Amino acid sequence: MSTGCIGLDNLLHGGFDQGAISLLYGESATGKTTLCIQAAISMATEGRKVIFIDSDYSFTPQRLRQIAGETSPSLSELIMLFFPETFEKQRILVESLNNYITPQLGIVIIDSMSTLYRAAFSKAVSVFDLNRDLTRQLAYLAELTQSKEIACLITSQVHARLNSIGDQVEPVARRAVTHFPSTIIRIRNTPDPKLREFALERIRGVDTKDARCLLTLKEGGFTEL
Repeated sequence: MSTGCIGLDNLLHGGFDQGAISLLYGESATGKTTLCIQAAISMATEGRKVIFIDSDYSFTPQRLRQIAGETSPSLSELIMLFFPETFEKQRILVESLNNYITPQLGIVIIDSMSTLYRAAFSKAVSVFDLNRDLTRQLAYLAELTQSKEIACLITSQVHARLNSIGDQVEPVARRAVTHFPSTIIRIRNTPDPKLREFALERIRGVDTKDARCLLTLKEGGFTEL
């Protein structure tokens, strides 16, 4: 499934895998939501339906028009948007996704997997129960995408690693969030405010270190250099 950007498709040897989860993580304002919208538009352009769960409330009609241009009205009909308000509602929504599966569905996008989890963490009576619910959601997504042969893209916020030096961050709830995806990508800012570095950390279940690319972030989304 194309990411909507040729440079990133090349890094991923074709794009997001069907039947598997891909994780995109990075600091704030690196462009995670932009890439999610770009991937949704790419799917809709092919006539495929998209389920987009926006826990960050960052998907806007204005951003859709900027990336999709004049085709945005027709493409928007293929994108089903959901806005869960709490982590509990996110869990209920994820576990009911099978009700929305059709042969036309191409991808499920969750932006972000960790926003409502982090909000619930500060109020949680039992962190164990909270982590169990997150793992349960991810396990359900993994089973659903594999059995229905659809792609799944999730994003995650980050926090600093304990006892780390320099630019060392990891996804929120790292153990659960990184266990299920077969592909993991980190986005980094660069000294050039228009450039982002995409570092491939895992592809099709195999960890990797040196695969990366630089992409330009424009109003219309990411493009290759």
